[in-house]
Amino acid sequence: MATTPDEWLKLLTTKLDARQPRIALMRKYSSGDAPMPEMGKNTKASWVAFQKRARTDMGGLLCSSLSGRMVPNGVRVGETINNPAAAALRRVWRDNRLPVVFADAVWNALSTSYGYLVTGVRTGDPVITSEQPEQMIIAPDPVQPWRARAALKAWRDEDAAKDYALLWLPGTRQLYVRGSKTATGSIRETATGNDWEPSGDEETYAGPIPVFELANKNGMTEFEPHIDVIDRINLGKLQRLVVTAMQAYKQRAMKGGLPDKDEEGNDIDWAKLFEPAPGALWDLPEGIDVWESQSTDIRPLLDGEKTDLRDFAAVTQSPIDVFIPDGQNQSATGAANVHKGEIMKAKDRIARMTAPMEGALLSALRILGLDDGSTVQVLWEPPEHVSLSEKSTAAEQAKAGGKSQRWIDQHIWGMSPDEIAQEEADRAEEQLSAAILIGTGSGNA
Repeated sequence: MATTPDEWLKLLTTKLDARQPRIALMRKYSSGDAPMPEMGKNTKASWVAFQKRARTDMGGLLCSSLSGRMVPNGVRVGETINNPAAAALRRVWRDNRLPVVFADAVWNALSTSYGYLVTGVRTGDPVITSEQPEQMIIAPDPVQPWRARAALKAWRDEDAAKDYALLWLPGTRQLYVRGSKTATGSIRETATGNDWEPSGDEETYAGPIPVFELANKNGMTEFEPHIDVIDRINLGKLQRLVVTAMQAYKQRAMKGGLPDKDEEGNDIDWAKLFEPAPGALWDLPEGIDVWESQSTDIRPLLDGEKTDLRDFAAVTQSPIDVFIPDGQNQSATGAANVHKGEIMKAKDRIARMTAPMEGALLSALRILGLDDGSTVQVLWEPPEHVSLSEKSTAAEQAKAGGKSQRWIDQHIWGMSPDEIAQEEADRAEEQLSAAILIGTGSGNA
């Protein structure tokens, strides 16, 4: 195992470069740029343009549907609500736009298998950022993989023509720099190399390494085990588009001999006369018949696409209406059942990604000097999307069962701590106003 900063730099840059092709491929599958079916080395540009129309962003749809059920909405510190640490983290939550930062990290984890959070300092205040897996990597702790034994971020400054690498080790941080071009003038394509030079002295910091990895289940993207199904769907769509396009250019032939000259002895330009335009009228000599190729029924191809989409929804535990909108035409019980798999999957991913988020927030508390050992907890909206009427009924039943209003606000209504605090203040104000009105009425009587 590496021990010195230079050894860690070499190890982590090698690991970062080794996974770049896979991450680039996953990005393509989750951004509508999947590899095109039936692609050859000498393919004409016109055919490439036609092929692009056969791709549908199935990977992106899958990740979007799942991430829509994974919405962090607040933070709690310890058992009490009103304490300095909780108030400070709510400011960190607001100032760092953490709903967006956490959502970006979750998306990276779902679509590339890894997302990263880094807690830094700017003008004395904690800054939490989401980092791209193309630039970030850690050496995970074998026992707690979301904790890092070492971490690296490597990036390029195009304007300065410089490459930078920031290496974290326990208690220290070192910046390295090099030119973005080699001695021969070519652009560097990898992070590895022996030409990195330290930039300045090592910096020290307190606490564990402030870099946290959100790793998806089994170290894979949501769609990675089912890429073959996506390729099959895109190939089927391409075949349908080819058949449909050929229908517009149906083959025709003339049965019988066509004369070379007209009645006046002039040459006949049959290519001009048989112009394939929608409004063209063909004036044929007597005795000439037109043969036309038969049309192909594309309905079996359309049914095949839907079958493949249902297979994809089944193996990914996703609602069928995400991929086939007309799948919404089903009973309420059937609709509820098809969402159960995705809800359970969302709960599993939330459980896996909560600890790294809480670690980033705990590092922010250390920067503020407010870490008193209390537990930091990230709160999430319930992954079940239920209607207001269903929530209202559940709230009434929970109240009758003895649950507190705060518990109902958080677990049924899905309110954030700030929203709960505002709601409690509004209720207190309403009760005070009602008491004043009652008192005023009694005095008049």
